[in-house]
Amino acid sequence: MKYTVLEIFEEDYGCEGVPENEEPMCSVLVRNENGIEKWLKISDNYLTQHNIRKGEAIEWNE
Repeated sequence: MKYTVLEIFEEDYGCEGVPENEEPMCSVLVRNENGIEKWLKISDNYLTQHNIRKGEAIEWNE
């Protein structure tokens, strides 16, 4: 499904940092073609590799 990225927030892992064997995640607020908004958890690495920023259109299959 196609979404527009509305907001991207890096997860706060506090003083303990990212748990072992896990990658840093971001909470991404998106809106689909029907105007429905929802939050997705997407790895920070994926967002960086695909150059995904606020305002971008993305395809995301759950």
